Amino acid sequence: MAKSELDKYIRRNMKVPEDIQQRHTEVKSPVLGLISDQDFGNKNFSLSWWPISEPFEMISETHAHDFDQFLIFVGGDISNMTDLGGEVELTLGEKGGKLEKFVFTTATTVYIPAGMLHCPLNFKKVNDPDKPILFHDLFFSREYKRKG
Repeated sequence: MAKSELDKYIRRNMKVPEDIQQRHTEVKSPVLGLISDQDFGNKNFSLSWWPISEPFEMISETHAHDFDQFLIFVGGDISNMTDLGGEVELTLGEKGGKLEKFVFTTATTVYIPAGMLHCPLNFKKVNDPDKPILFHDLFFSREYKRKG
């Protein structure tokens, strides 16, 4: 079959670059991701999907970014994705304010505006490694940079 002129709108094989996946060697399954760059949409966002099949602290340092971010947690049981299938702890706080720890056991989305302090991010419990917690990181930048 001849290549279509519309193929430029399709991105196949969405693997995250190896250097990004190696930041969290506890994640054994392939991580998927997309960066909208000049060759694909040019919309200044990045996203990734991480299948979390064992407990671990993913990010220990409290930090902020110069961009907005959404953290999305859903269950890996496709017949009941609202049941997280484990427990996640995330700390949030506004600059100059008190840090607060939140615990999730159901599908949850967290909006983190630019400048908001967040983390540690700790996957405390995974009920069934065959039905991992699916962690989605969506941020409005092509490059992930932390600031203190």
